[in-house]
Amino acid sequence: MLRQVDLAKRLGWQQAYVSRYETGERQLSVDEYVAVALAIGVDPVALLGELLSKHSS
Repeated sequence: MLRQVDLAKRLGWQQAYVSRYETGERQLSVDEYVAVALAIGVDPVALLGELLSKHSS
């Protein structure tokens, strides 16, 4: 399990910033989305494709 503080360190962000987007208080920009996906080991393009296919069905 990846904790907020660990993800924040990987990204070079403050933990509070990670918390705010995790709780929906703020939204990620496209470049932030890509950075987070890569930091957690997920292909950002594949993830977006998966989300879009779920919304279109």
